[in-house]
Amino acid sequence: MSEHLPPIQSTTPKPLHLNHLGIQIGERVLLADTELTIPGGNITVIVGGSGAGKSVLLRTLAGLIPPHGEVITWQGNIDTGEILEPQTPIDGQKTQPSSTNSTLGQPRIGIVFQQFALFDELSPTENVQFAIDHRNDRSTAPSQTSRQWLKELGVPAKTPVAALSGGQKQRLAIARTLAANPDIVLYDEPTSGLDAASGGKVAELIRNTHDSYHRTSIIVTHDYETLIPIADEVLLLDSETRRLVPVPKTEWDEIPARMRPVQLETTEAATNSVIQVGVRKADDFLTQTGETIVTALRLPYDLIPLFPRPRWGLRFFAHYLRLVGGVSAWVYLILAGLIIGFTGTYFTFRFLPFRLYTQPLLIDELLASIGFALYRILVPVLATILIAARCGAAVAADVGVKQYGGQIDAMRTLGVKPSIYLLVPIVLAFMLATPLLEWMAFTSARFVSMLTFTATHPDIGPFFWDQHFYRNLVTAGGGWPEGWGWVMLKNLACGIGTAAIGYYRGLSPKQSASDVSDAITSTVLWTTLFVLLVHFIVALIEF
Repeated sequence: MSEHLPPIQSTTPKPLHLNHLGIQIGERVLLADTELTIPGGNITVIVGGSGAGKSVLLRTLAGLIPPHGEVITWQGNIDTGEILEPQTPIDGQKTQPSSTNSTLGQPRIGIVFQQFALFDELSPTENVQFAIDHRNDRSTAPSQTSRQWLKELGVPAKTPVAALSGGQKQRLAIARTLAANPDIVLYDEPTSGLDAASGGKVAELIRNTHDSYHRTSIIVTHDYETLIPIADEVLLLDSETRRLVPVPKTEWDEIPARMRPVQLETTEAATNSVIQVGVRKADDFLTQTGETIVTALRLPYDLIPLFPRPRWGLRFFAHYLRLVGGVSAWVYLILAGLIIGFTGTYFTFRFLPFRLYTQPLLIDELLASIGFALYRILVPVLATILIAARCGAAVAADVGVKQYGGQIDAMRTLGVKPSIYLLVPIVLAFMLATPLLEWMAFTSARFVSMLTFTATHPDIGPFFWDQHFYRNLVTAGGGWPEGWGWVMLKNLACGIGTAAIGYYRGLSPKQSASDVSDAITSTVLWTTLFVLLVHFIVALIEF
């Protein structure tokens, strides 16, 4: 690190009290009833064998796992001096207060994630500024700017996050965590995947930042050789006793022998019958259906909160507006409009029964019908289906990657509900982009319809087409086309539903990249079905 700038506001280092803490995964006990105090102001390294549950313990301490989850459950209290009531639910999940004794309502535990959990769409400076703007106490000015943090920890400010090296990302993650001014800093496998030299530099960085800012630091790691030398205290997550056992400094050399990997009981795999597979598939279908209905019912509630920091709300809105309604979407919908405009016009006249006799008599009525069908039915249906498939999948992928990469959890550790900066901007982006994209599709369909008619009827020309194409759409008083309100209603309903489904499918738990892929696939399915349902219901009412 460079020469230290003035440290952040001085506070008394907070200890972390584990009061009868127990953690289970299904029927397996990771941590039995544990009563322990992790001293404040020290670097405490927690080690354990493979599969002992170190990362689950860390996420529990950070408040990222609800007490009564579907797979992981825990009981007891985690506090920094006094037992608190559970925090406000985050996205419907009631969580215990993992770190705060402040009345400001934001968590005071920061975490440096193993995968860094940096916001790729933000610059390094913006990543740190996001933490500064959402720190727990904003009544006093921050001691350092985002650029000062980057300079101090040696992170290039102008390099995109995705282009940073692993060490630079690690330092940026530490800078962002410290900029939020937490009482306790957790490190999740900070040297994972690094060689010995790089791991040693990370350990030195942690020691130096700890000495500079004097926060309680807790490191969960399997790399005891690299990180124990910087430790003040060592705790062993013993897989046999299911306890966090303090290890005296005189016994640190014995830690490798005591880090036994967990031996899971093996059971004979049961052969799934066709009926069992069918029942499981039906159960998954009903579960997804229920989640879709719940998504629709809770959307008004989730849209209630305003942006706590308007600047960041607009920043995320701009990101999702580019994602949903960017140039590639323009090309996509314009091409779709050209196709449907050409086919709707050319084949109507090409395959008209007794064309030689009926076309001269019906040509004006056919043009009026084509205009009506394109504006009221065909283009809205095609456009919203394509928007649901393309844009819904894009949103599910974006949110899914954030969930898998830890950015969602990073928001939560900064006291931010993900729905505020993700769901709300996504819905607003769809509400703006869907009518715009549908208008582009109709404009291109109308244009190619005129060209097609002119090419197939050169003796009549475009004036005749223009005179009759809008005949069934013109209102008596002029102004907006007939039925524009119904078209707008369908656009907004389809856009909002697509936004909500894409967000919630992306937000579902992600254990692997295949889970992200599954979320994208299911989003395409459910958004398409939703759009078709909207058009069916509106058509019954409209016509």
